[in-house]
Amino acid sequence: MIGKVKIGKSFSGICRYVLQEDKQAQVLDAEGVRTDSAAHMAQDFQFQQGQRPGLGNAVLHVALALPAEDAIGRSAEQLSELLREAGRAYVRAMQLENTQWVLVQHFDKAHPHAHLVANRVDNAGQTIADNFIGQESRRVCQRLEQQLGLTVAEQRGRTQAREVAEPTHRQATAQTPKAQRDADWQRARHAVANALKHTAPYVGSWDELQAKLHRHGVQVQPSTHQKKDGPQVYGVVFEKNGHRFKGSEVAREYSAGKLQQGFAQHQAQAPSLTAQAEQAAQAYGAEALNRQFQEQARQAQERAQETARQTRPALQRTILPDRSRDEGNEL
Repeated sequence: MIGKVKIGKSFSGICRYVLQEDKQAQVLDAEGVRTDSAAHMAQDFQFQQGQRPGLGNAVLHVALALPAEDAIGRSAEQLSELLREAGRAYVRAMQLENTQWVLVQHFDKAHPHAHLVANRVDNAGQTIADNFIGQESRRVCQRLEQQLGLTVAEQRGRTQAREVAEPTHRQATAQTPKAQRDADWQRARHAVANALKHTAPYVGSWDELQAKLHRHGVQVQPSTHQKKDGPQVYGVVFEKNGHRFKGSEVAREYSAGKLQQGFAQHQAQAPSLTAQAEQAAQAYGAEALNRQFQEQARQAQERAQETARQTRPALQRTILPDRSRDEGNEL
């Protein structure tokens, strides 16, 4: 279970996001706010926030996500109930019961997830501290995995948390359809750039790049023209969430020419990397380990024998009687 925490300013923006129709939003639970519309929900949050007018960052937003494995064998209703139970347990563990909050499930991803929005101004007008809240959220999620029998998600947490991340500031504050489209385009471009950053340096061909980017929801479309020696790539387009970008629009280093230079470098380095990997595998193979253990045992035996040789004369002097002294006494 992943609980990515974000502190924000705009209740209007976050309420519009969690209730938007294209996410197939479903309110699972709420405390102290109306859920019939984003406007009413935001008004209720803002009214309580008014008790602390000096607190600008009053929005506590948590993306709660379960691995796809937890959906296996469960119906849609059972998944919603599981998210509702996990959300309530999270609210209790994070000590958010004395404030307004709402839990909304989205269905736009392959794995079950919901968004928890809470007011950092509690019902008594006191501010809920956010010191080290991200670390505490992580610890709480780990405990809830054990309590609820959920799949341990720590190894995949960062990738999955990014997939259900909260809207950017531009998306949350967009007031017109054009501004919303621009904000969505910008966010998708950043997602493509981030995916390329972690994949492009480690592949040697367009096919390898496509295979790795597919895991990030990014499609690669090289543009080619026919030459005497075969088709040549002269451009590339990346697509994410319906948005298309030329390679140079993402960043200069992701133009078709720069990427192909990187492919060539990776291919040139591949033999040496393979040889190093094979040497490492041989070094830690079963036979090598046996030889290593035998050598360690031999060295330990030699040290024991040397220690025994050094201590034997001292033991003899301690145990054997001094014959010359006895003979002197007799005389």
